[in-house]
Amino acid sequence: MSQLETLASNNDRCGECPIWDSQNRRLIWNDMNASRVFAFDHATRTVTELPTNGLNAAGNAFNATGELVFAGTGGLHLWRESPHLPSGEGRGEGQHRTLLTEHDGETLNFNDSLADPKGRLYAGTWYWGAQEYEKLGKLYLIDTDGSISIQDEGIELSNGLGLSPDEKTLYYTDSTARKIYAYHVDQVSGSLSNRRVFVNVPLTEGIPDGLTVDAQGFIWSAQWYGSQIVRYDPDGKVERVIKIPASQVTCMAFGGPDMNELYITTASEDWRTRYEPPGYDSSKVHIGGELFRLTLDIQGKLEYKTKFVF
Repeated sequence: MSQLETLASNNDRCGECPIWDSQNRRLIWNDMNASRVFAFDHATRTVTELPTNGLNAAGNAFNATGELVFAGTGGLHLWRESPHLPSGEGRGEGQHRTLLTEHDGETLNFNDSLADPKGRLYAGTWYWGAQEYEKLGKLYLIDTDGSISIQDEGIELSNGLGLSPDEKTLYYTDSTARKIYAYHVDQVSGSLSNRRVFVNVPLTEGIPDGLTVDAQGFIWSAQWYGSQIVRYDPDGKVERVIKIPASQVTCMAFGGPDMNELYITTASEDWRTRYEPPGYDSSKVHIGGELFRLTLDIQGKLEYKTKFVF
């Protein structure tokens, strides 16, 4: 395992949902609280901000026809990056198409999202004030034609999603409930059933946030307030813990040419709540805001792409 590298110090208010762009060899991630999206170029080690014109992204995915899929407070959007302008003035603002903003009269305030092998999208909703949920969220499945169905509900703080390598199990995080759930996946319809608690995170640790699954089927969970990432085996036992020099660790994703680089996002905006572990004091730790990278002897897997029509 290599030393932890700092790749970007944007002071992200809430860096989230990194995803590897294998075609362009870059990492895409967002600052959810600032409605900004960034790209880290693997070859040049440069960071650029994508001109998304204020679209809010909490969850990111790639669409099969090249667009980025943003799930956020304004619903679900496809965003297409403009090519270089003939005049050499740089890139334009891009184009976007809004797919969904509400369901059954309820505004869709999305957080993390995940594409499935058929090109559909799982996405969870959350409805929070400053320190507490205002109402419970739901986990949705959005089909390629834009139709939407509820897969689970009663979720306090919807967060990370990941699929097992055999595509039979979906993992889903409810952060403030301190639980990671596992569901059986119907591989034809994408519908979920047989929810079970995969992990109960102890009160002495941070709360589980973003999630990814590696090529061996082990589950990685970022811990907000916890200054760490935890790798669980498929039975839910802790396999390893990686310490991160930021208390608010939000998410991680595998990337790089060999898919063995772990990219880690963090958040700089101090979130004081009753969900802090005992003894936690944000004034005595570095909260976060950086993008980190760690090279491992473990490989991840590329995420699937959605198949929405732009």
